[in-house]
Amino acid sequence: MSLAIQLLGQPRIVRSSGEVYRFRSRKSWALLAYLILNDRRPSRSQLAGLLFPDADDPMRALRWSLSEIRRGLGADVAVVGDPLVLRLPPGAVVDVEVAARGAWSEAVELPGLGADLLDGLAIRASAAFETWLLSQQRHVAAASEAILHEAALGSMSRGSLDDAVRFAVRATVMAPLDENHQALLIRLYRLAGDDDAAAAQLAACTELFQRELGTTPGPAVLGAARESRLAQREIADEATIDALVEAGAAAVSAGAVDAGVTSLRTAARLADGAGSTHLRIRARQCWVKR
Repeated sequence: MSLAIQLLGQPRIVRSSGEVYRFRSRKSWALLAYLILNDRRPSRSQLAGLLFPDADDPMRALRWSLSEIRRGLGADVAVVGDPLVLRLPPGAVVDVEVAARGAWSEAVELPGLGADLLDGLAIRASAAFETWLLSQQRHVAAASEAILHEAALGSMSRGSLDDAVRFAVRATVMAPLDENHQALLIRLYRLAGDDDAAAAQLAACTELFQRELGTTPGPAVLGAARESRLAQREIADEATIDALVEAGAAAVSAGAVDAGVTSLRTAARLADGAGSTHLRIRARQCWVKR
């Protein structure tokens, strides 16, 4: 790793020497995030208007932030042209890109996974930039949730229930009103044999849904709460079997082929015992494809 750029949580730059660098200006972090995440190459005048609308000399303020970015990222980085282009050195790691496109096994190691993009920075800029930043924060948060959910399923398929619970807790904390997260966490507590934790989570979920939504949890959450440990009996409902199929496919996609195939075989066996024809077919289809 020649360079690591962390934009999730409190932003920082970690150089190859291990030195941690932080920009003095919040606008420099905003500019760097925009250059990395924006789909189109922005012109200098566009950036000046977005980030420095109230400055006496917006173009001069932009040049100052660009110079700070160059100092922080090092000599191997180029920020050139008009429209502006940011060129990072080979091997550079940007956490938001790993979260968006990397495997869950890599993404869960990101220090800021689950935190807001540019967390804690109050950036006063144009309304257009603030709209863009809010959209990116929502997008990154959704990606982080998906990673944690997938990591929980993948860990479950490998038999690492402690890790699976840890990831499921993080996903649930990020989006407590998401029934899929709540159901997975309750299911994992039951699979781990911690029925008290499963009951407590169901009670907390029920109270939260009543308070925030005026309703009770749906069938996915209630079904997860009724499940018994697979280690105790070879009977499972469709939600559990479907979760095992999903976990097996996720594990194989992440490179854990043996664990994924084991999960899919277990799903197929349980589907046979439950007499679920469509899940028997689905489990075997995923198994064959892998």
